[in-house]
Amino acid sequence: MFQDYFAQSDHLIWPLLGLVIFVLFFVGVLAYVFLGLRDKDKVDEIAALPLAQDSATDDYPNIPSQADGRAP
Repeated sequence: MFQDYFAQSDHLIWPLLGLVIFVLFFVGVLAYVFLGLRDKDKVDEIAALPLAQDSATDDYPNIPSQADGRAP
């Protein structure tokens, strides 16, 4: 039943193309994780990113906030 519907559909290429793009992206990410991250220093650098100091905000002095929460 579905074979007849899909055999006559001109738009069957789009879900197949989406599936191929997804699979290629997934395989690419897996290859990067397993083959591209073999360097322990690089893994440690990536793991420390959320904890790293942001150099853009280090230049600004600490501005004390008011007790009632209003902006100065």
